[in-house]
Amino acid sequence: MGAFDIVIISVIAALGLGRFLVMRDQRRAPPPEAGPRKPTPQRIAGRVLLGYAYAMALFLLVRFFLGRM
Repeated sequence: MGAFDIVIISVIAALGLGRFLVMRDQRRAPPPEAGPRKPTPQRIAGRVLLGYAYAMALFLLVRFFLGRM
């Protein structure tokens, strides 16, 4: 398994875990009528993981297309 495979696996894992954390936090949230609420550490961690996954997926696509040129 090369370094490229590890990056792909980390992107897939970050997408899954980040989406899970954000959805779990949304299910536990109070109703919207309760007013604005402070972001929880779980939601922050989920968004950071999703940001990492999207940035790395974009990097992999750019690298793939540049390699094909």
